[in-house]
Amino acid sequence: MGKTMFAKIIARHLVRKFADGGMALKLDWVWCHEITTPNAILDMRERGIDVVFNPNKIKAMIDHVNPAKDTASAIQGKITRDWSREHGIEFLDVGRNGVCHAVIPEKGWISPGDIGIMGDSHTCTHGAFGAFTAGVGTTEVENGLITGLWICPPQKVIRVNFNGVLPENVFAKDLILTLINKIGVKGATNAVLEFGGIVISEMSMDGRMTIANMAVEAGATSGMMMVDDKTINYLWPALSRKINSPRKAIDEMLELNSDSDAEYYRVIDIDVSDLLPAITYGYSPGEVDAVSRFSGKKVDQVYIGSCTNGRISDLRMAAGIIKMSGGMISDKVRCVVVPATQHIYEQALKEGLIEIFAKAGCYVSGPTCGACLGMSCGVIAPGEVCVSTTNRNFPGRMGRDGMVHLASPATAAITAVKGVITEPDHDFCGRVANSILADDGVAHPTSWKNGTKVEKPDYAKLRARIVSGKAGDFSGTAFYLPKNNVDTDQIIPAKYLNQTDKAKFGEHCLEDAVIPVKDRPKLYQSRILVAGENFGCGSSREHAPWALEAAGIRCVIAPSFARIFENNMIANGLLCVVLPKEKVDELFKKRPPKIAVCLEEGEISWDITMSGSKARAKFPVSDYQKELIRNGGSVGYMINLASELVGEGKL
Repeated sequence: MGKTMFAKIIARHLVRKFADGGMALKLDWVWCHEITTPNAILDMRERGIDVVFNPNKIKAMIDHVNPAKDTASAIQGKITRDWSREHGIEFLDVGRNGVCHAVIPEKGWISPGDIGIMGDSHTCTHGAFGAFTAGVGTTEVENGLITGLWICPPQKVIRVNFNGVLPENVFAKDLILTLINKIGVKGATNAVLEFGGIVISEMSMDGRMTIANMAVEAGATSGMMMVDDKTINYLWPALSRKINSPRKAIDEMLELNSDSDAEYYRVIDIDVSDLLPAITYGYSPGEVDAVSRFSGKKVDQVYIGSCTNGRISDLRMAAGIIKMSGGMISDKVRCVVVPATQHIYEQALKEGLIEIFAKAGCYVSGPTCGACLGMSCGVIAPGEVCVSTTNRNFPGRMGRDGMVHLASPATAAITAVKGVITEPDHDFCGRVANSILADDGVAHPTSWKNGTKVEKPDYAKLRARIVSGKAGDFSGTAFYLPKNNVDTDQIIPAKYLNQTDKAKFGEHCLEDAVIPVKDRPKLYQSRILVAGENFGCGSSREHAPWALEAAGIRCVIAPSFARIFENNMIANGLLCVVLPKEKVDELFKKRPPKIAVCLEEGEISWDITMSGSKARAKFPVSDYQKELIRNGGSVGYMINLASELVGEGKL
């Protein structure tokens, strides 16, 4: 039986496999930005272990709030900037940077066969280059920075084939929205989505990155695509700097591709020939329908940008549609255009795209994540509607009580022109496509020599600085939140992510969740939260577990959790209890005031009679998870593991 690309990459990086199927992997890259990395830096300093495994394999940047919008944001930038300089880590500062998932491949900081992590859920983007990349929490970033290791849960591989003839008005964004609608927002949890088919083969790298970027919105750990000439041509300016034998290197990259007889957990075939332009209509990336179903709906703002659709091909299509539609946007809407990197901004400037947008009445910003997560540069007001090329439409995502419709740049641009949601016309999109540049772009690496001296940390000595703890008691009063898909933006709104004091997150815990005012004090008197399915979906931000812990919550019980959130909880010594839906429904129905949790037995119990008779339910918890929880988190565990692997000659 043949192997998948995922299996081949894992085989090259695996240094230990655990009984529960978890895999300790050597990392090629750890990427950092100013929202999720500063707390890792502060924690390393507090523990007295501010070391890095290899400064040449770590890259850092300002991207979420660019430039800083307030003192707190400026402090986050300064922490990351100063730390990077101290360790000789390449750092992209304001004016030389970009949205991380656009700038990473642009700089050539990824190669086929690599494994990389970042404290950002859309790190799955870089699987478009035949790599395995994933979003993780801050503690796992910290572990990666120190040890160069990441423990990945066992993964299924789901193959998705896009075949047929792509209509002129249907784009990569429409394809991934269609898939998410088909399999659901947790349809690929703890799985890698491998994308293929004739449509992917013919698609540009920009389009491939759009699809891989939103794999996480279906719950996937990563989205991956096969290596071909387009992959290699895009990365060649960077690849050529580090290979001596081009033909041999190219052959080795092509050998990474999945074998024709590889076995998959599931195969999904989608014929694109009859697809229509797609748009989200609710508060989930899985709530998708044809744009035509919403034609004429009033819109207040259009947003064109982000790590999903802020690349040069996206800007070309949007500018072309605006120009060929008369050159002006409707005076009933405002339109914010955000090139994803400084280089893309320069390209758009040279090609006259910025002029088209500016003359049309659009606001053009420098690269930033800004409004995508409701932090700056285009936040919408309560009751406002935004058609956006971003990747999430969770409640409050771009502004409290606003509505976000996710769509392609073509749909966004024609909507800006018309002032209401409008489907881009098939033939018109074809004419626009024929009128604009169609080059696929290439990487633009910096002149960085990767010459920082590597001094491997002495993990045996670092072990002595780690103080092991004991698992806390998770039993206690329960708070009930009968909602599915409670995302990290609801657990802790993005506007508070510029804080570096973990305790402050507790003050705003679940602020955007629908909790009656009279019940909110009960939240802060509880140790256990009982919630619906897919709890903790969305961003990789570890601020969500920090907020829960600061509010007093140490255990969450739900039928299912988002992968990154569950990992983040355990990495902080907190507990996720997964129970069958019928058991959780029983808890919601009976609402026992207190629940007892036994970690060692993997069991919860609660009183069902006045005499003390109890109901019980078992939950899965591995020895590895218990070990992390017993030690109050994963940092000590990972340093111990690194020390062992050095002794075994594997690190």
